[in-house]
Amino acid sequence: MQFIHKMSQYKPEELGFLDETSKNNKTPSRSHGCSTQNCHAEMKQVFVRGCRLSATGLLTVDGVVVSTVVEGSMMRAKYLEFLELQVVHAWSSVI
Repeated sequence: MQFIHKMSQYKPEELGFLDETSKNNKTPSRSHGCSTQNCHAEMKQVFVRGCRLSATGLLTVDGVVVSTVVEGSMMRAKYLEFLELQVVHAWSSVI
């Protein structure tokens, strides 16, 4: 028998949503392109490699309960550590 869960069976306080976003300071545009006169178009600019930051947070009806920011990408090991040490602990104290 298959169980189908409906969102309406949960109270708003029982719901939490995890989301991740990232930001870096890389130069956001290309340095070469095509012009309408069939010749290369160039734009001189300073190239910035930058450092990547990844942020993950748990959002509930009370707001952001717990969050973390790591340098680089959020890899599997870091994500599982965040879930185990911060999210589960914070979530158990909320419910």
